[in-house]
Amino acid sequence: MGGGRRARELRAEMKKVLGRLDDRWLQAASRELCAQLTRLVETEIPRDIEHVLAWVSFFPGEVDLSKFITEQLDKRNVYLPRTLPDHSMNFISIGKDWMGRMESGHLGIPEPGEQSGKLYEPAWSHQTLVVVPGLAFDSQGSRLGRGGGFYDRFFARPPMIESVKVGVCWKLQIVESVPTESHDMMIDWICHEEGWVRTGFEEDDSFDQE
Repeated sequence: MGGGRRARELRAEMKKVLGRLDDRWLQAASRELCAQLTRLVETEIPRDIEHVLAWVSFFPGEVDLSKFITEQLDKRNVYLPRTLPDHSMNFISIGKDWMGRMESGHLGIPEPGEQSGKLYEPAWSHQTLVVVPGLAFDSQGSRLGRGGGFYDRFFARPPMIESVKVGVCWKLQIVESVPTESHDMMIDWICHEEGWVRTGFEEDDSFDQE
């Protein structure tokens, strides 16, 4: 998302918190979060999902989605992001051998090779679930990214408004309010290691699961 003093402060704060998380906790919590995410997809999303856009962990303290990705490959088409020098990105399909076929992108983040799979088409967005990373989220669906704008640019493509967007994070990353700008994307759900929340609802109407 965009700049602003509050956004910069919150971004710096969350990076510090994530960098201090214990590796053993991260491994266990990632397994729990993957299980929660699977249950969310299978029980709460009110449409047939054929395509899943996911991502791989790279930065300190990030969720490891490997288990979720591998499980989804038995059911759906799964795609991972490939970033481009102009700060845009596209998504490339992966197969069951995906872990051994990743390469380092221009930002150093592991990503599928350009010719390793099929290019995702935004025209498929109505049957697409997008797993969205972030440094912080709030219950209204606002998201704080790392400042590169990759996801905001991707979701600016008109067809992508039809996709289901699930922000994935640790529960400690859910804050009272995330500063936003007009071009920032909004998400539909937040999934964490203890459950999930449907965004934009009052507390009594949420789908928080434990």
